[in-house]
Amino acid sequence: MQKVTCSVEALEEMADTLWYVRLKPEIPVDFLAGQYLLVVMAEDDKRPFSIANTMSDEGLLEMHIGATTDNTYAMQVLKRMQDQGQIDVQLPAGKAHLRADSHHPVILMAGGTGFSYTRSILQQMIADGLRQPVFLYWGVRFAQHLYADQEMKAWAAEHPQLTYIPVIQNEEEQWHGRTGLVHEAIMEDFLSLHDYDVYIAGRFEMAGVAREAFKEKGVISEQLFGDAFEFI
Repeated sequence: MQKVTCSVEALEEMADTLWYVRLKPEIPVDFLAGQYLLVVMAEDDKRPFSIANTMSDEGLLEMHIGATTDNTYAMQVLKRMQDQGQIDVQLPAGKAHLRADSHHPVILMAGGTGFSYTRSILQQMIADGLRQPVFLYWGVRFAQHLYADQEMKAWAAEHPQLTYIPVIQNEEEQWHGRTGLVHEAIMEDFLSLHDYDVYIAGRFEMAGVAREAFKEKGVISEQLFGDAFEFI
């Protein structure tokens, strides 16, 4: 992995407790869609965050970070970026990157800011011509956390091969879309997952439950991708 110092080009709160970060590495970096970086807080303290864009984006690194005042893990990273205007990162990390040579239809499942992982993969697939059907399921607790909802609707309108399904966990009076758990929405919509490449990002608990549920739907283990599976 490369270790590189990055200047902080943008640090903005895009929704309640959700932050948009754009970093500019001091030297060119190399990564695959769906890989992540490690923020180096100390030599024995390196914190993983998904990369939300592709390498073609002018050499920049985009991150979507969920952080609350009681989440010191992420807040300390944001505070260092704010105070110093730069941060050291190592990359690339992760084995659950896009398999660009596969021709299977694709299901992308994201929980919360795990969306950033699926966004990177989807952006690369669009750049490559979006040759197969793609279904993006994005689960959040509340509708206000669908911070890229308009972007995804626009992408879906532009690309007939893309189906975008947002799912909120808590029912809201003004919400007229899908509700419940995101992996259950996928279970409802597909009779079998045998012929699909499935990419998952989100909390470890969610990834673990989805993995077991999708096995019942016939998913092939070699076509199920998620960096969480390295740890659970």
